[in-house]
Amino acid sequence: MKAFLSSLILIAMIGGAFAQELDSLKGRSTYQRAWDAAMFDGKITDEERVLMNILVEALVLSVDSSRVWESQWGFRVDQPLDQSGRWPLVLQNIVIGSALYGWAIPYVLHAEDGRWFVGGEMVSMGAAFYLTYKYTKGMEMSHARTQMMRYGSLVGLRYGVGMNQLFDLYEGDGEDRETLWAWILMGSVPVGHYGGELLFDKYNPSNGQAWAWTMWTGAAGVTARNLHSVMNDRPEEPADLWDAFGNYDEIASSQYDEDMDNWDKRKTITELIAYPAGAWVGYKLVKDKQYTFGDALMLMQGWGFGFYNTMMLQSILFDEGDEDMFFLVSALGAIGSTFAYDYWIKDDDFTFGQATLMLLGSGSGSAFGFGTAILLDVTDKEPMLTMALLGYGAGTWLTRQILDTAPDGSLAYSDSRRVTLSPTALVSYGANQKPVLIPALELNFSFK
Repeated sequence: MKAFLSSLILIAMIGGAFAQELDSLKGRSTYQRAWDAAMFDGKITDEERVLMNILVEALVLSVDSSRVWESQWGFRVDQPLDQSGRWPLVLQNIVIGSALYGWAIPYVLHAEDGRWFVGGEMVSMGAAFYLTYKYTKGMEMSHARTQMMRYGSLVGLRYGVGMNQLFDLYEGDGEDRETLWAWILMGSVPVGHYGGELLFDKYNPSNGQAWAWTMWTGAAGVTARNLHSVMNDRPEEPADLWDAFGNYDEIASSQYDEDMDNWDKRKTITELIAYPAGAWVGYKLVKDKQYTFGDALMLMQGWGFGFYNTMMLQSILFDEGDEDMFFLVSALGAIGSTFAYDYWIKDDDFTFGQATLMLLGSGSGSAFGFGTAILLDVTDKEPMLTMALLGYGAGTWLTRQILDTAPDGSLAYSDSRRVTLSPTALVSYGANQKPVLIPALELNFSFK
């Protein structure tokens, strides 16, 4: 086994001559092969321990990462199920159950009495809780798995809405109402949920990878819609549908409505095609990255602030312009900003709390810039937006300087959020001044 470990170390040291990223998943895979070889006889000898430590340095791994991985690989059988993401999935399904199935089921049953819809809401919430509880009872439910299921459900619902639009299924009302569109909506959610679960089972992303992956998928959809609007001109509304004699041009009006409907459908098709393409690109971008949940939040900030800041920058540089091109450039600026953030944080690991502080610092800096412009009686758009951009940059940079974001590979495989909900009781005094216990729920929420 020592010969095998020595060979791996030699290969890793040769690879170290190239710019190898800290705590990369490729390094994790190599380290796992060495660990499996050393643990072949069920123990790690002192010599093997020394070789493993050398391998950590050769692969440019942090010590805490290797220790977390070893604990996972060495005690995988004895570890309890990870169900930290179970409660968000239950909550999500309760919301979807009440927002969709609560009214959709009475609707497809042609219910007319409003009490059916009230009852549908009550039953759907209880059913969503119970079915999700039973489904996840003996299942590994990490936050990463929950995120993939959650986003799969939302994308599935978007496909359901898109199919209804493309096939003109929103027709009819009252006794003659069509119900196929409601069936499609109800069916699209579990299909998307299952698709997200399959992707998780196949690729097993960490929590940070799952959030970053789904972010790129959503960014692809937004960008595709804006790109379609630029590449395909919106139909022009007839200037005047009334002639000199007061007659309304029904033919021109119907033609315009038909053109707009076809234009909207083409835009929807473009967006729906973009989602699987974005999922593929997103996987390629995150598969070798050891993102923490905080890192993923930083990428989302990069996209959000990039979109917003690019809008302000265009407003400074250009007085007027095409609205569709304006939003497309903003979407492309958001993608560029995300890549910039990704490069900026590549050697650091952010916790949930640190990413939240970065969000507050950047937002406060932008607001400070706006506020300063108002205090100085700046009324012109260009200098006001310029001060807001400078405030964003200053707030982001200063907040980063005060945070300790040193690499901590253990964060990629542990959830930094801690949420507990447990029953408790409050002591109070009744009308007879005797102490009584009032049932209550205790919610604790903390983050590193």
